[in-house]
Amino acid sequence: MSMKDFISEIISRTRDAQKDLADTLTAGNNVNSFDDYQRLVGRYDGFTAVLDIIDSILREDDEDL
Repeated sequence: MSMKDFISEIISRTRDAQKDLADTLTAGNNVNSFDDYQRLVGRYDGFTAVLDIIDSILREDDEDL
């Protein structure tokens, strides 16, 4: 597996996990308290941060070329 394929797979799996989490939040599954809600929203924000970091790194690499 090339580095490009590896990074693409990480991005794809992270987006899939983020979508699943958003579906869970909107359906109210596994949200039995405000603490549960905050934990799930925190995970969603974490996925967003990871995708932003990867995007930033990839843009830096493109600018260096």
